[in-house]
Amino acid sequence: MALSERASPGQRSAVVLLVTSDAGLAARIRAMTAPDREIAVHASQSVGDAEIEALELHPTVVMLDLDLKGRTPALDLLRRLRRRPETGALPVIVLGSAEESQLRGAVFDAGAADYVEKLPDPIELRARIRNLSAAFNMSEERNEAVAAMGRLQRQLRDAVREAEEARRVAASEVPGADHLLGWQARVDSLTRLGVELSRIHDFHLLMERILTEARALCGADAGTIYTREGDALRFAFSQNDTLEQPGKHSTTRFSSLVVPVSARSIAGWSAMSGEIVNVVDAYLIDPSAPYAFDRSYDAVTGYRTRSVIAVPLRNAADVVLGVLQLLNAPGTPDGAPGRFTREDERLVEHFASMATVVIERAQLTESVILRMIRMAEVRDPAETGQHIERVAGYSCVVFDEWARRRGFEGAGFERQRDRLRIAAKLHDVGKIGISDAILKKPGRLDPDEMRQMQQHTVIGARLFADSPTQFDETARDVVLNHHERWDGGGYPGYVDLDGRPLVDPATGLPRSGGKRGDDIPLFARIVCIADVFDALTSRRAYKEAWSEEQALEFIQAERGRQFDPELVDILFAQLEAMRTVRTAHGGD
Repeated sequence: MALSERASPGQRSAVVLLVTSDAGLAARIRAMTAPDREIAVHASQSVGDAEIEALELHPTVVMLDLDLKGRTPALDLLRRLRRRPETGALPVIVLGSAEESQLRGAVFDAGAADYVEKLPDPIELRARIRNLSAAFNMSEERNEAVAAMGRLQRQLRDAVREAEEARRVAASEVPGADHLLGWQARVDSLTRLGVELSRIHDFHLLMERILTEARALCGADAGTIYTREGDALRFAFSQNDTLEQPGKHSTTRFSSLVVPVSARSIAGWSAMSGEIVNVVDAYLIDPSAPYAFDRSYDAVTGYRTRSVIAVPLRNAADVVLGVLQLLNAPGTPDGAPGRFTREDERLVEHFASMATVVIERAQLTESVILRMIRMAEVRDPAETGQHIERVAGYSCVVFDEWARRRGFEGAGFERQRDRLRIAAKLHDVGKIGISDAILKKPGRLDPDEMRQMQQHTVIGARLFADSPTQFDETARDVVLNHHERWDGGGYPGYVDLDGRPLVDPATGLPRSGGKRGDDIPLFARIVCIADVFDALTSRRAYKEAWSEEQALEFIQAERGRQFDPELVDILFAQLEAMRTVRTAHGGD
């Protein structure tokens, strides 16, 4: 088949370039992937052809046979693909065998995304291809979203310049210049917020910041961000100053409430129509209005909703991704209820446009991370998506209290929390480099198998070795060190990313044993206790779930041994918040 006749990524969600000189292997892989109509497989028999075809075909995944006329050409091809800007981000699955398992380190060092023994179960192989392809496609879309974010920020800078010009004119010619000065200050704040939001990667933290800043811009007492899921709107995040004590861990942020996309509610109508809704008093809506107000939430909480502004979150394709709804504008000096103004509408419109782009970016980032996690799930059935979410949630609860005790807050704290949540989700991603025979062994591992299993920390850390960002550094620290113990009895100890012992500069000798105490990075210590707490209280194929009481007894007994003593104390102090996370993410 000529290149021009081949399927493109637009026609198939997964386009595989299979590089192998083994015609039989190519035929088997085609047969294994044939049941999935979203996967197209194209074979290349030589290294030279593969490099050219990777540029012409635009694949979403490359599958590389390690036995391609010797191992060196295959690894050389992998390194060349990584060096080219056009193919540098392409995920590569290396096909090896159990006898070649010692080459896993070299394969991942050369830039492979995955290593499988020839050949895995067909369902597993298709899942790997789909996951890696989806992650690659989403990365491309993310780049487009970032560009759109830049365009929106330029628009906001233009708005600031216009406001400044209006202020100068007003100050010299008309009364009321103070009003325009206030308007400019709010636009300036919105522009700064756009820059800050572009630095946040985690979807949940993004929701918190978007809602907090939107409320601050308009002085709203409460608010909710809904995300659209088919014909319903889900409470992605909500805040309410009247119902929540400042600084208390919110139980409403994990709400599973949904409202229909319909005229039965203000938010539902905004999502359905794509229009802004601004209501002075939700209990006094004109019967002729195309929307109504659902009082059920007020009835449950005892809250009194008055003024409401609902703004649809529409992307560049005019698709409504959700709704930003703010409640109860500040009252007047004489005590009368407040209302949202036309200026509030304009500000929130700008804000919603910017937030929509950032939400798309954050969702793409989250999706890429989940694809990486699912790669580990395919290898190790114990690593479920719910387990990952709980470990991330527990980690943030512990870190929040740790930071509060030290007075840490503000943008720097939020960025650290953002990195922790994402790194916690990736803590066991290195299991993609461990043999299926070990990961799926039903009984206990023997000492040699245990040593191989422990290598998942080093393999996972290497995935983030060549990226200089602070996120990658955090992920590397957590992945490498989350099995270290406070008393020094953990692993992998003082090693480099090739697993070699580090030299003690004081003695010139290799350092032995595990890291201990504060030598273990804080985030790794936090993820360690969060991971163990969830593992103990969750059902596994090899054990029943422990009761919370049993798990807490174990953790208390390991205080100062396996776990940082302060973090144990924090976990006990934050049990209610930990239970909230567990309930929200399918705890047993």
